[in-house]
Amino acid sequence: MKKLIPILLILFALPAFVGAQATSEIEAVVIEVINDQQIIAQDFSGNEYEALLSSTKTDGYDYNLKAGDKVYLQIIEFSDNTEQIYFGDVNRLAGLWWIFIIFAILAIAIGRRGGLFALVGLMVTIAILFGWVFPKIIAGADPVLIVILGAVVILGVNMHLTHGFRKATFIAFLSTVVGLVFVLIFSYLFVSLGSLTGLATEDAVMLFAGASGLIIPKGILLVGIILGAVGVLDDIAITQQETVFEIGSADPSLDKKELFKRAMNVGRHHIASVINTLVLAYVGVALPLFLIFMMNDTISITRFLNEEFVAEEIIRTLAGTSALILTVPIATWFAILIRKR
Repeated sequence: MKKLIPILLILFALPAFVGAQATSEIEAVVIEVINDQQIIAQDFSGNEYEALLSSTKTDGYDYNLKAGDKVYLQIIEFSDNTEQIYFGDVNRLAGLWWIFIIFAILAIAIGRRGGLFALVGLMVTIAILFGWVFPKIIAGADPVLIVILGAVVILGVNMHLTHGFRKATFIAFLSTVVGLVFVLIFSYLFVSLGSLTGLATEDAVMLFAGASGLIIPKGILLVGIILGAVGVLDDIAITQQETVFEIGSADPSLDKKELFKRAMNVGRHHIASVINTLVLAYVGVALPLFLIFMMNDTISITRFLNEEFVAEEIIRTLAGTSALILTVPIATWFAILIRKR
């Protein structure tokens, strides 16, 4: 990490070394692909540009550009009043909209009313995160406190929208709030035991460098762990709530102890599945990192695990999962109390 910071500083200062004054970006449509290194594109005002494809056909990048594709062009202006135009990126918005439409159709077609309300809840989540949580963090508020408050609101709205405004849903919501407290406790404990700084990745370094001291790296790390566990807490609490009610309805003669035992049998299987799911999810995100390690014969497994960016992923997984494990019996117990009453 100490080697990374100077590199980032050099990259930020690079335009000054090469005499560049400013960089701007425009949207354009590809008119013609000249060759593997050049395209002609036209912006929405009718101006045509010949842009260089610096690395789109090399080093693993291949966008398969063709006439009609929407792209972003980077215009670099130099101090001698000359400019150079480069291909920046493809415009993916149309594709993303189609992906969301397909996802929404599947959710509504299979989930019906529940799927529709889940989509509404998704919009609420996005609105809360981008409209309140993120701006507050950027403004210098305590990131952990803001995310905890935001998560409680997100869980409260989404769970009642998706599963109905009933007492059982409210009890499941209370279980997730208790689970959220456990996530917070385990996150603080594990991050401290692991001696993490929150500056293990390039993104974290760039955020810290550009936030003028308003961003606390360790706080952002804790926030990421908490947000990563929120959705699964919802799943755990609702599943145990419904399990208790289904078992209790099938055999009303069961006492509290037997009902708890049977519901926990289901919960234990759920815990095993959730642990496996979270581990695979984090490994999937960090897959290039693990492949780099496998290709490097000079690094021992202990040295690899000691790297902060690796330890961060391990702690992220274990902190969230530990809280989820404790949430299972708590959600089950809450459900049995309301069931018997």
